[in-house]
Amino acid sequence: MEIHEVRTSTPARWAIALWGALTAVLTAPITAILLGVVYRFPIPFGDDARGVDEAGNAALASAYYLVKGEGVIVAALGGGAGYLLARATGPGLIRPLALAVATAFGLALLGAALLASW
Repeated sequence: MEIHEVRTSTPARWAIALWGALTAVLTAPITAILLGVVYRFPIPFGDDARGVDEAGNAALASAYYLVKGEGVIVAALGGGAGYLLARATGPGLIRPLALAVATAFGLALLGAALLASW
């Protein structure tokens, strides 16, 4: 008789949380580029980045905001979402990992949208 766990193990939960945090931080420049092309993205000490020709400026502005302190917030949100998704889903690694990566990307996009709306 085998014993089956109904939840993901604790090290796997923390690994998924780490992937969520890393994904949220590393996709922040990509979301800034997407938002700059579609809407606008604020550049510190300058005008807004608008359009495809300003995509590089939006990515560098996103890196500035990440270093300034918003990276900690985005990482905490992505890691927390990854941990909670790992706890909520059943045993396994692939499904909660995919959900955590997708959620972290969405949180990075939401953070960029909030930053652009100010």
